[in-house]
Amino acid sequence: MLRPNKKQLVWACLLSFFLLAGCLPEEKASRILPANFLEALSDAQLSVTSLPKETGGDLILDQIPSYEFSGLFETDGVKFSLYDTDRALGYKNELAPGLSCVVNENLLLLSKVEAPRSIREVFLSLQPPLTIYDAGIFIYPLGLCLFFAVFIFTERLLSLRRSVTFPRKVEKALKSGEFPSKKWKQKSAAERIVWVALHENPSSESLNSYKELEVSAMEKGFFILEVVISASPLIGLLGTVTGLVQVFSSISDINQGKDVLAEGIGLALLTTILGLAIAIPTLIGHSYLGRILDKRIASLNWVTSRINDARRKNPTEVL
Repeated sequence: MLRPNKKQLVWACLLSFFLLAGCLPEEKASRILPANFLEALSDAQLSVTSLPKETGGDLILDQIPSYEFSGLFETDGVKFSLYDTDRALGYKNELAPGLSCVVNENLLLLSKVEAPRSIREVFLSLQPPLTIYDAGIFIYPLGLCLFFAVFIFTERLLSLRRSVTFPRKVEKALKSGEFPSKKWKQKSAAERIVWVALHENPSSESLNSYKELEVSAMEKGFFILEVVISASPLIGLLGTVTGLVQVFSSISDINQGKDVLAEGIGLALLTTILGLAIAIPTLIGHSYLGRILDKRIASLNWVTSRINDARRKNPTEVL
């Protein structure tokens, strides 16, 4: 029967790893860049002037090592400094008494007077870019689906190669009317069918049954691709519903539920996108493999029929 050998499994694992390597994120990029804030101010028709750090005075806080100074700016006569950090840290006013601060995720805006409403609205409207981590717990079953899809597709692509199913030497021998030699090895499905016909002298029904075993072995793993095609969109839909529940549950108190609202929207959007992004290529790969499988099955049917015809016409020469 057609079984993947160790070499094929190793190649399948390696190819799956390289194919998945480009899909894996390096890190969680849930940060708002200072440049995004400056672009947002420009889009809101607010002029921004960059100032030298030396003119910042009390707005330059070197005693906050967790934050990185991102620049000193002036908009509508209000001077403010911008700080960035890799983490969303709380800010305590006692570190800089008398300064007005506005915090949004990883950004901190400091000014001597309260920042105008236009600036605060632009600043607080910024959201970090969505990443696959915003899919929450659903990233694990979706990642499992992706792994199985890539691995099964790669392994079946190697196992359905012509050299391990229906070599050209078998096709040439049967087309020329030359019956295969008993010295042929069992390296492919067609050669194994020939070997059984030559060494075990089976009936036509028995030989056809053995051919069906070879076909069944070639179909191994296809059901997993079908499960992935069906399950990935459903997992995405489940994530969407879960995200919407989080969104609606935070509407009652939108100010305190801002983080929950953003998380719920990200979950609702990303899980459906990821589910479809996995299911659609898997469907294409399944169809491609199915086409190859149909061709291999037709070839094995032809081999079996040719052998049965040859045995009926020249039983003594074949056996």
